[in-house]
Amino acid sequence: MKKYLALVILMTGFVTASFAQSSASLTISGNVPSSTTISIASQTGYNALDLVNGATAKLVGIATEKSNDKLGYSVTITSLNAGATAQAFLKGALAGNTDVVNYSIQYNGGGVTLANGSATVTLASGRTGGTGVQKNLNVTFAGSWLTADTYSDTLTLTIAGN
Repeated sequence: MKKYLALVILMTGFVTASFAQSSASLTISGNVPSSTTISIASQTGYNALDLVNGATAKLVGIATEKSNDKLGYSVTITSLNAGATAQAFLKGALAGNTDVVNYSIQYNGGGVTLANGSATVTLASGRTGGTGVQKNLNVTFAGSWLTADTYSDTLTLTIAGN
């Protein structure tokens, strides 16, 4: 009888052990770094403008704004030649050439008003889609009789997360 009792207690212990519960947890995660970028694709003729005849809303570039900042972002455009003024202009490369070509800028179909050589052209309150947002950059200028030279200005687009 003692052998049977010991066997029953031993078996009960195994049965009890098989009903015991155990748990473990694993927290998985990932990180998405902040990404706020801008690029510009130059368009045909951007560096061969017809300064003698002028142009209206000449497409010179297509900017792609891209940001994953949930608070949004801003884009500013700056004209190197405008400096501290409100007028963008192309100037000649030859020393002593004082001729300039004033021009206006349009970004995403709207006129750009410079102050101290720059202007905010985008104020977004949220992130863009994964491929970004494309916006046209156009310039308008009157034709002029100018000194033979190469005239240029540098436009810089800057994007910043909010």
